[in-house]
This record gives sequence, structure tokens and C-alpha cells, in this order.
Amino acid sequence: MSLNVNTNRYLNRELSWLSFNHRVLQEASRSDNPLIERVRFLGIFSNNMDEFFRVRVANLQRAIAVDESAKTTLGFDVSSTLSDVSSRVLELQGMYNETYQSVESELSDARISILNELEFSEEQTAFVLNYFKNQIRSHLVPIMVDESRPFPDLKDGVLYFMVELTVERSKGFELEYALMQIPPHLPRFVILPSEQGERNVAFIDDVIRCNLSRIFRLFQPESVVAHTIKVTRDAEIDMDDDLSRSLMDKMAEGVDQRKTGDFVRIIYDREMPENMLSLLRRKLDAGDSKNILSGSRYHNRKDLMRFPGFGREDLVFPRQEPLHHPRLEGKSSLLQQVLKQPILLHFPYHTFGHVVDVLREAAIDPCVESIQINLYRVAPHSKVINALINAAHNGKRVHAIIELAARFDERQNIKVSNLLQEAGITVGFGVSGLKVHSKLFLITRQEGNVNQRIAYLGTGNFHEKAAEVFSDFGLLTSEPAMAQEVAQLFSFFSHNYERPQFKQLVVSPFATRKKFSQLVRQEMRNVEAGIGGRIILKLNNLVDAAMIELLYAASNAGVKIDVIVRGICCLIPGVPGMSENIKLRSIVGRYLEHARVVYFENGGEAKYYISSADWMTRNLDRRVEVSVPIHDPLLQSQLAHCLEDQLKDNVRARSLDAGMKNAFIKGRKNQPLRDSQSETYRRYAADE
Repeated sequence: MSLNVNTNRYLNRELSWLSFNHRVLQEASRSDNPLIERVRFLGIFSNNMDEFFRVRVANLQRAIAVDESAKTTLGFDVSSTLSDVSSRVLELQGMYNETYQSVESELSDARISILNELEFSEEQTAFVLNYFKNQIRSHLVPIMVDESRPFPDLKDGVLYFMVELTVERSKGFELEYALMQIPPHLPRFVILPSEQGERNVAFIDDVIRCNLSRIFRLFQPESVVAHTIKVTRDAEIDMDDDLSRSLMDKMAEGVDQRKTGDFVRIIYDREMPENMLSLLRRKLDAGDSKNILSGSRYHNRKDLMRFPGFGREDLVFPRQEPLHHPRLEGKSSLLQQVLKQPILLHFPYHTFGHVVDVLREAAIDPCVESIQINLYRVAPHSKVINALINAAHNGKRVHAIIELAARFDERQNIKVSNLLQEAGITVGFGVSGLKVHSKLFLITRQEGNVNQRIAYLGTGNFHEKAAEVFSDFGLLTSEPAMAQEVAQLFSFFSHNYERPQFKQLVVSPFATRKKFSQLVRQEMRNVEAGIGGRIILKLNNLVDAAMIELLYAASNAGVKIDVIVRGICCLIPGVPGMSENIKLRSIVGRYLEHARVVYFENGGEAKYYISSADWMTRNLDRRVEVSVPIHDPLLQSQLAHCLEDQLKDNVRARSLDAGMKNAFIKGRKNQPLRDSQSETYRRYAADE
């Protein structure tokens, strides 16, 4: 959608994303978080930053290569944005390094030490030698490097050692160089023998460093040292987010003519000798590029997400067992329960096993004739996929719509589609030109003369591992009109020329923008009529300029608006004459807030929706997304409690403003602490 934009009315999208990652880093800094969880938050921060460079920075660099005066859809100059991003990244990296050092020191106080190869005891050195021989050596392939040999093609996000050997020759000592990949499929951390009460661990990097002389013994080196490098490549898969269509078209035309995945960032150990660095620059044709950056000894700190727990329950979050929904607990047939009344599941508080069990039951239920499902991301060794295959083996007609363009899951989804097809399942790939991002399945039963449909409509993926940490909603319903519209949508996936009409579901790209705009305007009319207006938006990202402008208009009309956003938000709240009636908060905690919930007061007849769609242009206009009205009063009450928990959070909630400072929202004096995620779990546990 084209708009005349004013950058004083919006926050820069890229800087807002970096502000979100700052909130993640804040969790690593919090002394009230368990220590090992703080280590893992450092890993999440690093993982997020890698993806940011692969996608967002790469996107901007491609834009500037095509047009030096390029601007984003919100009107921000791309060149200036890249400069601002570089400054903010350096600032955040400094904060990260300080936090890492502080956390490492606290680990030491807790008698957990991260050792390097110079700190190993004799016993640990012997252990490391044996571990290296049995677990690592066969996976290492050193490649000698010199001016005459072509340099190997470096893989995105993989660690490499640049190795320098000092070798005695007839004319004296000479330097030889080698490149060696650190095997990404091996555990990054090696737990070492330790004294009683102590726990020692090493990066696999240092286990290899300890054995460098053995790897290169053929050269009989006088000395051998290794320094890590890592490249981040242009993912070239996200050209639909934040640039004008004409510019995106130019970029798309040039993609096939360029080497796939150009370097976006090259990171090297700042202790790397200058002659080694010069060789690296020449071999990578990096020259004086701004994309080559010095870093610490250890790269890929995203692996800290898998830092060992050492059995220290005092240093990790207390275990919260996923709860069974009281309507489904101990029931012989889950499908029969859904046929009686709709059920709203809330993960990870409720077990995702309910979803798997519904599909497993459908696979063997003699009355079930077909299962239709659309898949965006699934877990490795997915139980959902196993249930679908089982259904096919039991003679059910199974039809799966798989989105092959799901970012970073393209290969996995191709494997899944092949696996399903081998089982005799009909596989489709959605709608040309539109990503299918909805989260649906439909089970059709024939019991006697009665045709029954059971639909699932969710905000998150059919991914049982993600459902352990992602907070999402999923509605199970047999309501005929809604199930019929889900059936129409699956028909549309197969017959794209037939545009269905929906009265219950709100479906992108057809109606989401229009429907929610109408509901916002109705709140404005309600204020004008003297009955008040209220909107609550819980989203991952709020970026679309037209929707932001509409919220500004609603604020000026007197509508009270609360926005709970996890990630990017380009709206500026609390500005007199523009957004003084808008309050903006973000919650980052133990679970990743992924659910989208939209509430309109509607003159006392409240409207609630759960949705797969964020308020971003791509979700509104260029994807298949589904927003689901929640009609049942009990389910509306469930959503109301969850929104209330988040609006009263004074532990994990931050206030978002133009300065992007991420100040924590504190309760009034003597007000009890309210962690929304803990409150939500306690409420569900009381109902179990």
C-alpha cells in the first residue's frame, strides 16, 4: 500500500527490532533470572542477531546496491538506516560483552567454570585427548591455504579456524596457513572431569586447539595457533517486507545474476595476527569492506542456548509441567468433547499433546473420512507428521498444504513433503505468489447420516518443540459455519481461481485490513456517540503505516488503546495530538509471546479474535492468514484474563516509547509483583 509518509510519525523498523533484542539482553542481565537461563538468553540474543544480519541487513544492502537513494516504505533513508544500525549494533555488542563477563563471573561463583585449553588440568588434558580422538578427529578436514590455491566456499553461520603454523625450512622459519571447519553437528560444549562440587566445561573450539599439534604433526610445527572466523551470508529470501515494490522488482531481477548469498558480515577473532587477517581479506575479496568486523575469541554464541544445566535445578527455571485441559483430561474421545463445545488451548500452559492426540484419534477413528492440514513449520521427527502418515495408512484421505518458502525451514519442508507423498498423502504447495501462514486443520467424520467437521485454528505452528516455549492459542471447534469456512479455505488452496466468501473467518489477503479497519472506525463512532471506545492489540509486530495511521486517528477521536507487542513496533505512543491515548508495552520472559489477540469493546458487545497475522503489510496483503472470532463467553473470558495479566504485569513488562529505552514498568508502592506468565500458569493450574 502506497502512502505519503512522515518519518516523525514512525519508529525505524530496524532500530525497533534491535530494541526488541535489547529486551532479550535485559533478561540476561536480570539477577532475578536463574543463572543458567541468563546464559541461554545470551544465546538467544546472538541467534537473533545472526538472523537480523542474514535477512534485514542483507535486504538493506541489496537495496542500496540498486539505488543509493533508496527509502523504506516508512520513508527512512536506507543508507542512514544502515549507519544507525551499525552504531546500535556496536552499542549492543558492548553491552553483551559486559553481560557475558558478568554472567561468567557469577557462574564461577556458583562453581561452574568455562575453561580454555591453557587452563586444563592434567586429568582434563588426558580426557580431552581421548574425547578428541573418539568424537572429533574424524570430522576435521584441514585445507591448506596459500596465494596460489582457491579459497574454499565458506558456509553461512558455520565456525572455521584459520590456523597458522610456524614451520622450520632450509632458509629458516616460515608460516603456513590452513582453514578448518569446526563441525557444526557436534556438541559445542564438552563437560570436563571436575573436582567434587565443581563443574567445568569447555567450548569444543578449545578442545580442538588443545590438539592442533596432533592434527598438523606432518609439518612438525614449531608452533601452531588458531583463530575463529564466521561469515553471515545474504539469505535472499525476504524481499517483501519493507521496500517499495518497484525497488523489490529491480532487486529480484538481479538475484539470479549474482553469486548466491553474498557476505553480509565477516567476523574474525580480534587477536588474529595482521598477516593472517590480510590473507583472509584477500581470499574473501573483502578489501577494506565495512562488513568485516573484529570479534571475540568465541563466535556463534547462539550455541549458549544449549548450555548444559549440570543438573543444577537451582540455576534454571522451575519446571512447569504442561497442563491438561479440564475438558480433555482423561477422556476416551477428544473428538467427542470438541463436538460438544469449543475448546481454546493456550500453549505452553496447556500441553500440545492434545493437538497430537486429536490427530492420532482421527487417524484410527472409523468414522473419520479425511484430514486436511496446512503446515508452515514442523518439529524434527514430528509427531504431527507421524499422525498424518498413520491416518493415511488407515485409509483416511489426507491432504497437506506445505509452505515451502517458510524462512530457514525450506529444506526441512521439502523433506516433509517427500515423506508425506511417500505415504500416499496428497501434498499441495499453497497459492502462487502468497505465503500460506495460517495454522489450520479440518477433520471430516461421517457418523451414520450425520456429517461432522472438527476444525483447529491457531496462532502458532504445528511444532511440538516450539509449543514448549512459544505462547500461542489454538481453537478446536465443530461450529458448522466456521468449519464450513475452513473447508472453503482448503478448497481455495487447491482451486486458487475460486475466491471464497467468508462471514466468520477474517482471511488475508482478502479482508483482514478491511475488517479490522472497520472495527477500529466503529470504536471511533462509539466514542462520538458517547458510549466510549477501547481496543487492545496483542501482536508480535506492528509495522503497517496505514494501520498505524488509523490507530493514531482513533486515539485522536478518544479511543483508549493498549498495544502489547513482542517485537517490532513502528508506532510512537503518547504523543499529544497524535497518540496520547495509546499505551505501548512489551513482555519478554520465560516464554516467547507469539499469540496475536485483538479486542474491540464494541459498545459493550465485545469482539475477540485470535490470529495468525501480525499488522505488517506482508501479513495483511501478501499472505494467507486467518483471524478467528471467539464467540463463546467462557472462551472470551479466558482471553480477557490473559490480556488482563499482561496489562497488569510489573515484572516482565517494558514501556515502549520513541527513545526505545525499554524501561521496566514498575508497580505502585506496596503493589504486589505480577509476572503475567506465572499468573497465567497459576490460573490454569487452579482450573485443572
